[in-house]
Amino acid sequence: MTTTPSPSGSTGASAAPFSTAELGALTAALEAEQAALYAYGLVGARGGPPSRAPALAALRAHTLQRDLLASRLAAAGRRPPAGEPAYALPFEVSSAATARALAAHVETALAAHYADLVAAAAPGRRREAAGWLAGAAAAARRWGAAVTPFPGLPERAPSS
Repeated sequence: MTTTPSPSGSTGASAAPFSTAELGALTAALEAEQAALYAYGLVGARGGPPSRAPALAALRAHTLQRDLLASRLAAAGRRPPAGEPAYALPFEVSSAATARALAAHVETALAAHYADLVAAAAPGRRREAAGWLAGAAAAARRWGAAVTPFPGLPERAPSS
């Protein structure tokens, strides 16, 4: 028998309720996805022709992820926060290289949020959150971020 995940992230009646920590981590991940949507608009616009198709694909993927996270919060009885009209950038994005660096920065930040969600999630929902963490880490690497031994956990990186 195949089960279809519900908006709450469960596959049936054995769904564990969301803890306060998990709801907080879901909310933070949603807010990071909203910021990613803003950033990928800039990446597509300033990243040059080679970055446009990957930026558009990322924009579509992050839109779906934002909607999924919002539906999870709504299913848990929480009102998902609205996105901001604009976000502060971590640095000036004025070239193709800085646009790619912004995409890497955004994905690295998302990996950190998903690592927090893995830590806070009920056991039945950890695998999904870990998949999102792995996806963000892989995307960060594709955009040029350094390989890290523990994606999303910079405090675990070896000291130099």
